[in-house]
Amino acid sequence: MMTMLVSLYLTQASANPECTSSQSCSRPSVSRSGNLASWASYVGELGTLSYEDDADADGRPDSADNCRFVSNRDQLDGDGDGVGDSCDNCAANSNVGQLDQDGDAIGDVCDSDLDGDGVLNALDNCAALPNPTVGGVQPNLDGDVLGDRCDDDLDGDGFSNALDLCPRFPSANNVAQPGQTCSLDGDLDGVPDHADNCPGTQNTNLTDTDLDGLGDVCDADADADGVRDPVDNCARVANRAQTDADSDGVGDACDAVFCLVIDPSNRADCLDPQGPFRVHSGGSVQLLVGERFRLPLFANRNGVAIRYQWVVTQRPAGSFAQPLLASGTASASRAFAYAYPFGEVPSFAADRMGLYQLQLLAELVFPDAVYPAVTQSVHTLNFDAR
Repeated sequence: MMTMLVSLYLTQASANPECTSSQSCSRPSVSRSGNLASWASYVGELGTLSYEDDADADGRPDSADNCRFVSNRDQLDGDGDGVGDSCDNCAANSNVGQLDQDGDAIGDVCDSDLDGDGVLNALDNCAALPNPTVGGVQPNLDGDVLGDRCDDDLDGDGFSNALDLCPRFPSANNVAQPGQTCSLDGDLDGVPDHADNCPGTQNTNLTDTDLDGLGDVCDADADADGVRDPVDNCARVANRAQTDADSDGVGDACDAVFCLVIDPSNRADCLDPQGPFRVHSGGSVQLLVGERFRLPLFANRNGVAIRYQWVVTQRPAGSFAQPLLASGTASASRAFAYAYPFGEVPSFAADRMGLYQLQLLAELVFPDAVYPAVTQSVHTLNFDAR
């Protein structure tokens, strides 16, 4: 029995990434309030681990899933572009990039109104930039083939808008005439409409990450990676795969710090591999009375020997439930999740309805080289038995 010098009580309320079986698992079967992108698959607890990300829970690991975030067990891909039909914004046309300029979930290669301004591409005098009709007609000051939104010479006087002293009034000598309103600024952001890449939305800096002519503030996919900004975990950095190794909601492409999130409802309580030794037991779990739950062990170290002990610190009146195989040593791990030795898998089953707390006490078998003074850690797992 090891002696612990610290005691920490944490309340958490989200998913625990372990299964209810004490033998093997691939997905959790207990009721949960959240979900994790990365799950551990233990095969008979033989110490051989298989870890596969399956964000959409369709049984296909992300590495071999052509729709990582949409469940599609059949993996059908009619146009052969590597994107499954279930998540392909142009399922009948090959479009690996899945570009969708107007953010309407219809890919550019098959969108009859590319810029989403209500005018079909074949009739649009600015097919790639929004130039909606006014009084049934698309604005086109000089009457040429280009609408005002994409015309570099609005008044057609031979002087580009950037050099024209009065871009809305033609002048053979580029001279502004008295009384002329030379430019308009509809959104009052200090940038005249003819030079504004978001003329209806204030954006003084004119930032255009993907250089498509639309400012970021009015671009549905500012980085042009095929993932619309509201759901893009790196909205200003192209990252079609949306990989998020530490599950913190920030994509790897723009995440400056790695700190593994186990409980999505408490992202601050993450495992930092650069910090002192810490363990994590997951978030809150809902169980049925009598349902046996495999007690998880996460740490901010990989492949180091850890002595562990599980103890009940809170229980409903009349309960005598205790964890089985509550103590031992584990050293096999991958992705900061530990496998228990074969035949020594700790588990817990509630014998009364109500709230339980189990505390995970952990100690390094060998001192850490960087933080030799920190060898112990404590974490609390909460159960709601019904």
